[in-house]
Amino acid sequence: MNIEQYTIEELVELKNKISNAIYDYKDGYFYICNVRSYGRNWNEKGVYNTHTLQELCYEYYGDNGIVDVFSNNPDLSKIDNYGDVMFVPTEKDYDKWKEHEYLKNSIPRIEEELVKWDNRDEVPFGSRPYFAPIYTHEDLDDYKKQLEEYDMTFVAPVRVNRVYDEEDC
Repeated sequence: MNIEQYTIEELVELKNKISNAIYDYKDGYFYICNVRSYGRNWNEKGVYNTHTLQELCYEYYGDNGIVDVFSNNPDLSKIDNYGDVMFVPTEKDYDKWKEHEYLKNSIPRIEEELVKWDNRDEVPFGSRPYFAPIYTHEDLDDYKKQLEEYDMTFVAPVRVNRVYDEEDC
């Protein structure tokens, strides 16, 4: 392809068309990208292929934030990312795992908040919590029951072994 015959405006237009085609290309896998940056957390939408995934991972490579990637693409070993790169077979497995992890991690935090509140009269005034917890003991009992009865028929994500991860060992 000889591009010397095009004007700068035509080259820019061609570049934009190619960039859009790359961005919109769907390789058949799903990519769940959880971004953490400057105290904010969100799921980045619109990642449909490994090229756009790699661009996102470079954008949030530690200084500007971190991306944790969850995908059913079995070949993510070449993705260069500061955060996690995890394989999970289905989005449903991811959702059930995420909910289970939330329950499992929330219960100790809620217990600690409630204990501190219940024992606030036992500590010096400056060490007391200022506000009552948003959760009650009944909420805590409900969360514990949910965790105890949780349907564990999901496949948890598995970390993808990347080439440079093995070099660090």
